[in-house]
Amino acid sequence: MLLLNPRRVRFAGTAFEDVAAIVVDRSAAKEIVQWSEMGPHVVLADVPEQRVEIRVVQNLSGARPGESVDAPSPGQAGELVFHTSPTAGAGGRKRIAVQVVVLGVEHELSLRRGAVRTVRFVAISSDGQADPLSVQESAGGVE
Repeated sequence: MLLLNPRRVRFAGTAFEDVAAIVVDRSAAKEIVQWSEMGPHVVLADVPEQRVEIRVVQNLSGARPGESVDAPSPGQAGELVFHTSPTAGAGGRKRIAVQVVVLGVEHELSLRRGAVRTVRFVAISSDGQADPLSVQESAGGVE
């Protein structure tokens, strides 16, 4: 899932401004694939364990000096909250909240893109069964 509209994200009470994109990737952490003796094709496939990773890409070019030094640290946990909609308006607006742990923080500097910070998170399920992402209708604005 690629979300381009959230301009502001909150993580553990801290606001990230000028967000360029949020990427939610779901992958198989464990795969089961089996074949039979009847032929060369797979007869059973399952994914009993999944991993949800989230990347928040933030433009730092407009940040005031000292603003970009408060990046989260790997291992830091908290709630990640953002709002998104199909357009920049309020129609179809959704609030997405997820408990996460920071996996890494990377910075890039280029003439074309300017200064960019990417924060990688892994999503945490409340009980191992429930989807870690909570998506709700939202009429309000940014938190």
